[in-house]
Amino acid sequence: MTRIAAIIPSLHGTHLAALETALRSQTRPPDAIIVIRGVSPNGRARNLGVAQTDAEWLLFFDDDAMPGHPDLIEQLLASATKPGIGAVGSARVLPLDAPPFQHHVAAQVARIIHPVVPHDTITNPDSPHFYCTITTTCLLIHRSWFTRAGGFNDTLIRGVDTEFLVRLRRLHTPEQPVNIVQAGQTWVYHPAPDTLGHLWQKHLNYGMGHAQEVRLDRHRARGGNWFSTPIHAAVWLLWRTIIIPFHCVLPYSYADPRWQLRWAPLKAIASYASALGYVYGWYTHEKR
Repeated sequence: MTRIAAIIPSLHGTHLAALETALRSQTRPPDAIIVIRGVSPNGRARNLGVAQTDAEWLLFFDDDAMPGHPDLIEQLLASATKPGIGAVGSARVLPLDAPPFQHHVAAQVARIIHPVVPHDTITNPDSPHFYCTITTTCLLIHRSWFTRAGGFNDTLIRGVDTEFLVRLRRLHTPEQPVNIVQAGQTWVYHPAPDTLGHLWQKHLNYGMGHAQEVRLDRHRARGGNWFSTPIHAAVWLLWRTIIIPFHCVLPYSYADPRWQLRWAPLKAIASYASALGYVYGWYTHEKR
């Protein structure tokens, strides 16, 4: 019999009761729900959760997410069992009661939400941007693929899911395809940062996490090595500071690589926080 274990890392456990109830109410509920409390970074928490189960299928879920419909797990499993699939995830949409600020963040900042797709859609994190439309907010993977990819990096501050999916995708061969898929007509509700401070901190951490990733894998660098000396880094940060007003009206994101003329000050703030975090993470990781 196929067994599924839901693994939920949680530092504070604010919404756990509601989430566990929703998961148990699924048309195909998980056979076990494993909550890892108070462990950071979240890659370490997820690895600990995997170690506590021998289930064939691993369903990773964020503790602040909620299933969008009662057959979510059933649909994910149907997609994941197709040939050539390495991992499957769902769309992320804002909760129905999300306040206006979260809607503004989602409209301006890439990867806060991912729209629902009508059918299973390949979203491989390939070069040069290495992004895909699924995350560990809701991710289903067979244990064999999780093990072959080496599990999550338990030192990364952020970007754990992207780093893992890149490694998983690199197992792809013509003889044994490994595709990352967003399942059609599936979604979870997941909130955006609800204050400017939370938005800033989230993207500061993203920047630090990406610097860690690039230190481990130079192929993940964006635009070459601009940080070979502290002077280079200082000049780059000065440049990023000067162009903040331009980013407010002409935002650009590696997650959404196109220039768009629109008013997006929250995107400019998030991008600048990521840049600061990247430089800080680059040099603190070097010292470690």
